[in-house]
Amino acid sequence: MIALAYAIGAALAVAAVIIDGRNLATVFPIVVTATSVAIAGVILLLWRRATLERAAGQVYGAESDMVTSSDPPPAGVATLLDELGRLGFQVIGVTDTALGRRPLIRVWILTESGGEGTTWAEVTVAGKPMVIFMSRAGDLSRAGDGRYIETSYPGGETIDHQYVLARPISSSAEDALREHRAAVAQWASHSGPPVVVRDLDEYRRVEAEFRQRTGGLRIGAYLERVVEPGLLRWAISAAIGVVTFFVLVLRPGR
Repeated sequence: MIALAYAIGAALAVAAVIIDGRNLATVFPIVVTATSVAIAGVILLLWRRATLERAAGQVYGAESDMVTSSDPPPAGVATLLDELGRLGFQVIGVTDTALGRRPLIRVWILTESGGEGTTWAEVTVAGKPMVIFMSRAGDLSRAGDGRYIETSYPGGETIDHQYVLARPISSSAEDALREHRAAVAQWASHSGPPVVVRDLDEYRRVEAEFRQRTGGLRIGAYLERVVEPGLLRWAISAAIGVVTFFVLVLRPGR
């Protein structure tokens, strides 16, 4: 839509100047400003892409530190934790993860207080509070088997990878959990029983394998879904602006 708006605006600007050269004094500053904004958008997204690509590479070697004491969770996180408590989950720990010079990533870890213990949850803030329900289908001791199943609420990335099947559910945490359990049951039917995670030791063992096998996939999916299309749109807009600029500057009879 941005590129289309630029194209229409550029065509109208050129037509206005061709019809009445006096419009140049009005149109030219607008073209320069719009082109400058588009170029700034390209530069910003190039920087954003490079930053995220570095972060994706750092995920594999990152280590999570247990938080022994911390301030109460933010209001949005607390509300989500309460909702998960009503769904049968309990907090078993909090971790901080450092990725280069980026701010620490804080995650609240929850496991099922009842049930089979084959689903655990991670709550964090990614723009806004979100929960990721996670399971690992197949025997953990056989690294070549199984797959991680992720279902996030209210947002997240869609990933269909050899090691991860992830999708967001926007309606409610309860719907996300229901859809997650259905996906786990379907996958486990041919991969074997899911891994059970009920305490921090079991979680850390699974987390280590998860990070080794899938580190950076979420960031990569975000780059593909958001950053790359945005970069393309702003680059097209900048190109349209530059062409319009030179058409107006070099027009016959100026």
